[in-house]
Amino acid sequence: MASNSGTATRAGFDGLVEKLVKLASTPSKLFKLAFRMLPGLPLGWRVRFDAIQGAPYAYGIYKAALQAKALEIPNITAMEFGVAGGNGLVAMEHIADAVERELGVGVRTYGFDIVEGLPMPRDYRDLPYAWSQGSYKMDEKRLRERLRRSTLVLGDVRDTVPEFFDKNDSPPVGFISFDLDYYSSTKEALRILEHPTERYLPRVLCYFDDTLGHDDEYHFDEVGELLAIKEFNARHEQVKLGKINGLRYKRCIPDQWNEGFFVCHFFNNPLYNAHVSRIPTELPLV
Repeated sequence: MASNSGTATRAGFDGLVEKLVKLASTPSKLFKLAFRMLPGLPLGWRVRFDAIQGAPYAYGIYKAALQAKALEIPNITAMEFGVAGGNGLVAMEHIADAVERELGVGVRTYGFDIVEGLPMPRDYRDLPYAWSQGSYKMDEKRLRERLRRSTLVLGDVRDTVPEFFDKNDSPPVGFISFDLDYYSSTKEALRILEHPTERYLPRVLCYFDDTLGHDDEYHFDEVGELLAIKEFNARHEQVKLGKINGLRYKRCIPDQWNEGFFVCHFFNNPLYNAHVSRIPTELPLV
């Protein structure tokens, strides 16, 4: 019988081989790597060609900042649900730095996490065949040493989300990453979008990491994040989450993350109908 360490080693080797094959067979990925190596590339270009760490975060925050600038909103909030080791939140901080420097829009970053890893799945809708209790545990001390500007919001989202805006004087929310894996946790986290409309940009960029995943996760809209999104839309008349239709065809270099992008439309936001086609173009649009 193979040992657990041997199985893990083989899985890691197989994963590396798969990545190398995909890289060699997809010229656009090599092009992306080449762009990442270019020094001094403007943020707009780096976002356009995914030449930046945390490409989904970069796209969402950059787009939100452009919208805010067009609407003369000086600052925005960016959130991550499901921080775990913190690589995503650290990437968000670097992206926020670049956005502030090149677009002049302030970005405040928050990270939500339960600390002890995934809780016990509640039922089949949490896809227990794909995830298990205790995965993605946070090393809080180590993470705090890596962070420079983010606020950690720790605890169960059932408790932290309802009280967030009462405890934090945050600017309008422009971008949210949902990476909580479970249907139940995502359903609770989506309540962050149920507060007074002035708490948000008219259109909030939302990235759902667990709507595609590995080919044996089998996502569809009766389980997982997609079910949470469907139920959210059913509960609201004036606030709707809609997938960015055909995003991969609008990108210079299509990627898997394109499939996980939605926009939360606040139809009742006073600025929803404000014309923004003249978004500032000091940097190339994405």
